[in-house]
Amino acid sequence: MNTITKNKWFLFLLGFLFLANIALLLSFFVFGEKGGSYKDSRNGQQGSGSLSKELLLSKEQENAFAKLKEEHFKVMKPLWSEIRQSKDSLYGQLNNPGMDDSSISSFTDRIAAKNKMADELMFRHFVELRKICTPEQQQKFDTLIPQMFNRWGNRGRSAKK
Repeated sequence: MNTITKNKWFLFLLGFLFLANIALLLSFFVFGEKGGSYKDSRNGQQGSGSLSKELLLSKEQENAFAKLKEEHFKVMKPLWSEIRQSKDSLYGQLNNPGMDDSSISSFTDRIAAKNKMADELMFRHFVELRKICTPEQQQKFDTLIPQMFNRWGNRGRSAKK
C-alpha cells in the first residue's frame, strides 16, 4: 500500500510539472512581447529608435535618417553576405589537407578587403547621418556612436580583462 501512495504523489508531481511547462511555453509564444527580439535589434530597428530618442530628432530628421539607413542597408547587406560567404569558404577548407599558408592568406586577404570596404561605408554613412543633426545633436551623436560600436565590439567577451 505504501507503493501505491508513492506512485500517486509521483503522478501528481509529474502532472503538475507538465502543466507548468505548458503554461511557460504559452507565456513565451502566445502572450510574450512582440518586436523585442534579437533579430529586430540586429536589423537596426531598436538601434535607430534608440538613437532617435537620444538625439531628440524631429520628424523630418527621423525621415531623413530612415531614408539614409534604407539606402545604406541596400549596399551593406550584399557586402555582408559576401563576407559571410568568403568566411564559409575558408572554414569549409578545414578538411582540405592541401591548404597551405599562402592559400589561407589569400582567403583572409579577400575577407579583410571586404571588411575594410564595409568599415569605410559604415563610417561614411555615419558622417552623412551626422550632417542631418543640429550642432547640439552632433555633440551627443559624437559620443553615442563610439559607445554603440564599443558595445558591438564587446559582444561575447567577458567583463574581466
